[in-house]
Amino acid sequence: MHTVGRTYALEEELELGDLQDRLPSSNDPGCSAGFAHGLVTGIAPSIDVRRPVAAAEVCADAGTRYRRYSCVHGLGHAFMRIHGDRLGAALALCTALGPQTAPDCAQGAYHDYWFAVAGADDATLPPDAVTDVRQLCAAQPAEYVRPCWYRAFVDDRPEGIVVDSAVHLDVLCDELEGLQREACVTGAAVIGPADPELQLELCAGLADAADAVACIRGTKTQNLLGAATTSYVRLVRRCEIFSDAVRLACYRWLGKSVAVLTDGAFEREGCPSLPSDAAQAACRAGARAREGPLVTFS
Repeated sequence: MHTVGRTYALEEELELGDLQDRLPSSNDPGCSAGFAHGLVTGIAPSIDVRRPVAAAEVCADAGTRYRRYSCVHGLGHAFMRIHGDRLGAALALCTALGPQTAPDCAQGAYHDYWFAVAGADDATLPPDAVTDVRQLCAAQPAEYVRPCWYRAFVDDRPEGIVVDSAVHLDVLCDELEGLQREACVTGAAVIGPADPELQLELCAGLADAADAVACIRGTKTQNLLGAATTSYVRLVRRCEIFSDAVRLACYRWLGKSVAVLTDGAFEREGCPSLPSDAAQAACRAGARAREGPLVTFS
């Protein structure tokens, strides 16, 4: 759908000012989001690189939190195409958008980078590009380490790896430490089971608390898009399989990601249905944080 959206923008000769009339009016993180990302990529020639914030202002009117995210993610793709898929130059434009927006823009930039590595969507890999994920992500600024790892696994899945147990996360992230390991575990979790409840069970198999929290960040809540509130509540209640601080971190992260998909409704309807005051408070705190960066969301 990236290719479809980009081709449509080029054939219609769309420019930055046309985006709001053409962006999908849907929170769907699949076809609609892919089309939106491609659409923004296609209007790249009309972006004034001296004024990246002006481009991001177009995204501010996208309607819902997820659609604003998707538009900014698309800017990351566009910034890459403007600079021939040279990551440093594109990330500089993302950084100019400010700390609340830059990480989500960066995720779009890394998305395009791994497109180039895979030869997808007419993305062109620069001759000096680094194609080893460990080497690339180790060299990134701290705020961009998570999107670097996340897009690597989603767009260029390691051959011969099926992530259906905690052991596979250890295999993919062996010998990494700190933020690099956390980001690797999150990215690896995303290519695990499609059922988000099964993903949480996989995360519960990790002995290290930091690994478990990182794994939870990869939960594909978006696979429940359009489900009844009761389905979301059932998923979030699964946080009870964790202990202590990991359990509260689970409530916070899932509260945030579900609130984004439901445009805040889950904070009002779902969080109060959780089994304890602490769980409800953590869920609400996550839901209120949805206006911050949504790195590792889709």
